[in-house]
Amino acid sequence: MRTFRYSQIWTIAYPILLSTLMEQLIGMTDAAFLGRVGEVELGASALGGIFYVTIFMIGLGFSIGAQILMGRRNGEGRYEQIGIIFYHCIAFLLLLSLLLFAVTRWFAPSLLESIIRSHQVFEATDSYLQWRICGLAFAFVNALFRAFYVAITQTRTLTINSLVMVMSNILFNYTLIFGHFGLPAMGISGAAIASALAECVSLIFFVFYTRSHISGVHYGFHRLPRLRMQLFGNVLDVGCWVMLQNFLSLSTWFLFFLGVEHLALHIHPLQARHQHHPQHFIVYLHDRHSPFFHGQHLGQQPDGAA
Repeated sequence: MRTFRYSQIWTIAYPILLSTLMEQLIGMTDAAFLGRVGEVELGASALGGIFYVTIFMIGLGFSIGAQILMGRRNGEGRYEQIGIIFYHCIAFLLLLSLLLFAVTRWFAPSLLESIIRSHQVFEATDSYLQWRICGLAFAFVNALFRAFYVAITQTRTLTINSLVMVMSNILFNYTLIFGHFGLPAMGISGAAIASALAECVSLIFFVFYTRSHISGVHYGFHRLPRLRMQLFGNVLDVGCWVMLQNFLSLSTWFLFFLGVEHLALHIHPLQARHQHHPQHFIVYLHDRHSPFFHGQHLGQQPDGAA
């Protein structure tokens, strides 16, 4: 049975940490640009952002379940099965993103209007969220690609992808928030569109990088598999509790920001303080790489068939 030394664990884990740090820069750059637009926009982007992340955590939880199964197949040496799991999870996540997109578009405005006291903050939050939610499908598939690269231990790819996404977000923010290169100034809506476009660029990077650096035949990507409903159940059995946990944990932060919504200037700094605290990264790093080692260990057991 293969065992992992501390140096190997760190080699796998530190690119995840770097990519996480870079992804957090998206929120920091949004704050930096919107801070020059207005206090209301700054606070509303925090409210809309945490609402969006709460929804995104549902798909992230599912991708962690997929990561465990793909890591298990990697440990078993059944590499062609990884592609089958990947394709099934893409189908599920795309359908889930469409459902959550429709629910958010139809019901979020009424919900936010009933719980946000300031009409000005509500309008800015709704404007941000209506555009930001357009990137949900990209974000879900990106989370699955990250799960795949963690499962096959090629985590350095995540650092490169995060760097591409952050640089794209900075460029799009500069262009759309203030109106450069012939485009109109869109303010907080421009920040939301910039983040969605950055997610799209990240996905394009993953697709082209995977096609050029990953063997499609080796991992079963060269052909579409037949639909297996049992496989959806297997992933949900593993990931449903993570989906619920992530959703509930972020929901409490959304309620907290609602409580200080009248302090619009201070909302985003509070969010940044939570997201960039060193202990937060240590816990998040453990959360992202431990499912891989768990899946690898299960896959190397004599009775490792799922």
